[in-house]
Amino acid sequence: MVKRILTRKIMSNETALAIQDNQLLEPLMSQLVIPSFVLDSKGSVIIWNNACERLTNVKASEIIGTKNHWKAFYDEQRDCLADLVVKGKTKELNELYKTHSDDTEFGFHAENWCEIPKIPGHFYLSIDAGPIHNSEGQVIAVVETIRDITEQKRAQENLNRLMQDHVTPTFVLGAEGEVIIWNKACEVLTNVKAETLIGTKNHWQAFYDEQRDCLADLVVKNKTEEINELYLENNDNGDKQTSLHVENWCQIPNVPGHFYLAIDAAPIHDPAGNMIAVIESLRDMTESKLSQEKLERMAQYDGLTNLANRRAFDERLKGDWSLAQRNKKPVSLLLMDIDHFKQFNDVYGHQAGDDCLVAVAETISGQCLRPSDLAARYGGEEFTIILPATDKGGAYVIAERVRKAVYDINWKHSGNSAADRVTISIGLATITPETGQFDESILIKAADHALYKAKELGRNRVV
Repeated sequence: MVKRILTRKIMSNETALAIQDNQLLEPLMSQLVIPSFVLDSKGSVIIWNNACERLTNVKASEIIGTKNHWKAFYDEQRDCLADLVVKGKTKELNELYKTHSDDTEFGFHAENWCEIPKIPGHFYLSIDAGPIHNSEGQVIAVVETIRDITEQKRAQENLNRLMQDHVTPTFVLGAEGEVIIWNKACEVLTNVKAETLIGTKNHWQAFYDEQRDCLADLVVKNKTEEINELYLENNDNGDKQTSLHVENWCQIPNVPGHFYLAIDAAPIHDPAGNMIAVIESLRDMTESKLSQEKLERMAQYDGLTNLANRRAFDERLKGDWSLAQRNKKPVSLLLMDIDHFKQFNDVYGHQAGDDCLVAVAETISGQCLRPSDLAARYGGEEFTIILPATDKGGAYVIAERVRKAVYDINWKHSGNSAADRVTISIGLATITPETGQFDESILIKAADHALYKAKELGRNRVV
């Protein structure tokens, strides 16, 4: 694109007036390192620069003043790109070139394999052609520039072949963000065929219902600072020159289910260090992620009651205590014990005891109305509720509500001296910690002391 722009800049309207006698333009064109030639408005060659001679092994003296420039590129007569512009036949691009684009600002672009008659081998040429207008807007000449990108094209084709057989879902974006490779594994993962995406920027449709950037897009656009906004996990080090790794849940539109994908993206550079493409590979880690989440849940939750376990309780209370120290707000703790639970097990059996624990746990959990509250199994028949930013009066209301809810279960318990059913005793403690004041253990001790007193006073009560 830069080379095309430079060429056009050389061909200003003022310079165009000098084309007929080549007094100014020819010396400039001859020094360009890009193979270039110029046709006049009738399609005759008026300039054939040195770089074009080297590319085709055809001397300017053989071409200037003729319409035989096609002989430098083809064995049989056919239009070059510049000819289509001169003749106003650019609609025929589809017939002559496999890859092409119409750039309204800089002219026309095409790519094609070509057997240059006087040079052994097979060449892949990148071709640009742009009209030159006079002050009245009339086309007085057309400039065509040619680049030999055979090596790059073959590398791309080799990469494509390798990628197609790669078991990892992989796609490659060009420097402008267009899809140039979409391998078979990617087709299987997304249920989207390569033919529907190659040459487009619609690859996001394979992964999302609404348009958003994929990881490769962020590298192409140099917008890697947005990774945190789009992905749950990432290793972004802020360096676009290295590979990036992210992870995210994704609902693939054409495949039922919810997928957790691990995604890697890395730029591909040419020998000069310019980024020419970005490769993105994906791994379906849904099963391992679900297993991980299950293990994490098991580590944080009691297997019988499904309440938070002692470990989770300790971690949460420590965090809430620290927050209360900073905010100078109270923390309340309810410590609960099922009354005479040993006798319950003795009379009704351990299975009934487990069923009782589950019922009490569900009842207690149902009274925690705020997301910040935490109900946990403290151990055995003991339960607890952490109430952040809650004063003693508010905590008492909740404690009494919990006690009554358990009572209303009406679960028969003949061995309970407090009632004819299952009941609980609750110890309540509220502390507003000051900065540096001991630790959360003083709150636990205070709640435990209150629980002991509740039992001493006859159980089935809040103290």
